[in-house]
Amino acid sequence: MRVFIVEDSPNMQVALQDLVCSVTEAAIVGVVASEDEAIGWGKAHAGGWDLAIVDLTLDQGDGFNIVRGLKSLSATGAVVVFSAFVTDVIRRHCRTLGADAVFHKGESRNLANYIEQLAAS
Repeated sequence: MRVFIVEDSPNMQVALQDLVCSVTEAAIVGVVASEDEAIGWGKAHAGGWDLAIVDLTLDQGDGFNIVRGLKSLSATGAVVVFSAFVTDVIRRHCRTLGADAVFHKGESRNLANYIEQLAAS
């Protein structure tokens, strides 16, 4: 599984890489910290990832535009939101934008389960 991570916190970038690699055999193909970097990376690597994990709040830009942009670039890659600011309204909005799943950062076990299921399919 090829995984792309959009997260501005260096500590969380490492934690996500560790989580992904602990539940499945994965290649982390990209890690970026801003909306502009994420959209640029997505355009340059369309079809080059199987899973994108996106935080909503970034130092530059936001994850909503990234979710929409990545889903328009790759019909095959799953886009998952992983953010500390997930509410029922945010969850519905992310799904409307094309997110395949939405998890609060307190639900890392649920994210791990999702990744395991995705890798097995």
